[in-house]
Amino acid sequence: AMTIHPLLTEITGPELAVAWAPLEVLSGDPHPDEWEDIATAAPARQQEFIAGRLLARKLGEALGLPPAPLRRDEGRSPVWPADRTGSLSHCDALCAAAVGKRAAVQSVGVDVETIGRLEQKLWPTLFTEREADYFKSLPPETVALETTLFFSAKESFYKCQYPITREWVGFQDVEVARTNKALLAVAPTDGAAQAWHAAPIHAVEISASHVATVMLLPA
Repeated sequence: AMTIHPLLTEITGPELAVAWAPLEVLSGDPHPDEWEDIATAAPARQQEFIAGRLLARKLGEALGLPPAPLRRDEGRSPVWPADRTGSLSHCDALCAAAVGKRAAVQSVGVDVETIGRLEQKLWPTLFTEREADYFKSLPPETVALETTLFFSAKESFYKCQYPITREWVGFQDVEVARTNKALLAVAPTDGAAQAWHAAPIHAVEISASHVATVMLLPA
């Protein structure tokens, strides 16, 4: 049996499934149409692609959705079937996925990250001055976790807003702030906040080495 770990049971249910699993347990045969999209890709890329598709398939089954291939567009984004929406992510060892019924979920973004890869020299690219000042105010032993979560939140936000806006958003275009132990908030650094900025971003420590974030926009 595949070891799939549900995430965020407080927001998931019959309309939305979110889970993570180690990449190594997510091996199997993709749909022939899916394989067409990655037949020429490098083996590591194929493994990630197949893992994400298998996890998405399991979550779709859990919601009672019919099996359907999950193709990708020219920009490598998944093309979700008309009855569902979702999001996929992977890092060095783990894969995460979110799948929702389209009638209930307008958009969802999920991201999984390895803690501690964001060296301070990267901060000016990834974070605003206010975010960097906040990190500098923290106890040193919490900085790796918090920077990873803020980075992950921006990734989840990007994935959540993209199907709605079809617009690219840079790391400096949004600012993340901590709401409480379990939630982060995102706001634009320029211009008025839109509907897709309003939802909270859920932050989860999967293990001592990995975190995940999820942003959900109900229909």
